Amino acid sequence: IDLSDTGKGIHKSKHQSVFKPGYTTKKRGWGLGLSLSKRIIENYHNGKIFVLHSEEGKGTTFRILLKRG
Repeated sequence: IDLSDTGKGIHKSKHQSVFKPGYTTKKRGWGLGLSLSKRIIENYHNGKIFVLHSEEGKGTTFRILLKRG
């Protein structure tokens, strides 16, 4: 599953950091969305989520891999 947005984009050095609890670029954000998504995908569905592609100023594509069955 690929999910894309047209947001700010993520610098390559931050591709792992965005999944840590508390990471946010928003003034009013809590930084829980991606960390919670990662936990659910990995712990409950034995899958993976990662940044597939991102370009600053243009957006980001995340890839989610889930096993069949």
